[in-house]
Amino acid sequence: MFIPSRRVWPASALLLATLACTPGVQASSFDCSKATTQSEQAICADPYTAGLDAQLAQAWSLALGQSKAPKALRQDQRQWLQQREQCAANLACLRGSYLSRLIELRYVNQPFNWPGTWQRMSLSPFYAGELVIRSLGGERLDFEISGMGGANSGALQGEAQLKGEQASYAAEGCRLTFKRQQAFIEVSQEGESYDCGAGMGVSYAGRYVPSKRELELHYDLLSSALVRTEDEDRQARQLLGADYQALLDSGSLFTAENSADLPDAEVTELWLRGAANTNAAIFVRGAQGQLWVALLVLVDDTDDVRVRYYTTVPEWRQSLPDVVQNWYEARIKGKISRPALDMMP
Repeated sequence: MFIPSRRVWPASALLLATLACTPGVQASSFDCSKATTQSEQAICADPYTAGLDAQLAQAWSLALGQSKAPKALRQDQRQWLQQREQCAANLACLRGSYLSRLIELRYVNQPFNWPGTWQRMSLSPFYAGELVIRSLGGERLDFEISGMGGANSGALQGEAQLKGEQASYAAEGCRLTFKRQQAFIEVSQEGESYDCGAGMGVSYAGRYVPSKRELELHYDLLSSALVRTEDEDRQARQLLGADYQALLDSGSLFTAENSADLPDAEVTELWLRGAANTNAAIFVRGAQGQLWVALLVLVDDTDDVRVRYYTTVPEWRQSLPDVVQNWYEARIKGKISRPALDMMP
């Protein structure tokens, strides 16, 4: 069983087997001249996301050709398309939707069997989860479920009653429903985190795929749309070096702001639930792909927290834009031990 830990582990940046070739500049799988919805227009306007769309079309065609239940698979794909449409023009949502679906299609034709090990679909390693089911005979299933919610975690063991395509568990203040959906299990949760044996912000809900191994994730600045292109991602990796991974480890809770100093820039704050004093960052992307980044880092595995500041803009290397300055002041406000600020070359 996957036992979550309160320690903050580095985020996985492994590529999916199906993404061995990065999208690059590719056309979408549909005629962009006929794009009508916000999501379709956003896909067509963004080469990286259009490339994901083309890859998904290939993976979908392969999965459909191998399916023993093509009608059900088509219905599942229609449901996914409806969910994708809810992203509208949000690139982070669209990219996440495509990358998640690419993972799902790797497992969609596996034979379904309740007993086994299941992994929760999540592009962020900070929201991974695992479900282990054993048959107790008759209509009874023993389960162990665990999950992450940032740096917080939870685990629950119980017995679920199986009825048709659905199994249910109920205890005081906590109810879990396990529903078969194609080759997957959809878990829904009623009840607060603490009633279900979990820390703040932790839920077991989600789609689980049949796999004994933790899922390989495509988790980087591209998947979250903090950068737009592969060139911008390479620029960020070159700028940050080893701190590129530290930036990914800063969390996956985002808030957006505006900057008076950089009026055309996109400003995003990141932090990790349950560990915001050690895992947090601010990421600023200019209209031409310029970068300003500040992040908290632990030095040499000690408790010494420092702030490192990077930028691709030479005239800003010795000073902070207003939003970065405000972010830094918020980190040191009211603290006896204030994080030192390192202006990185």
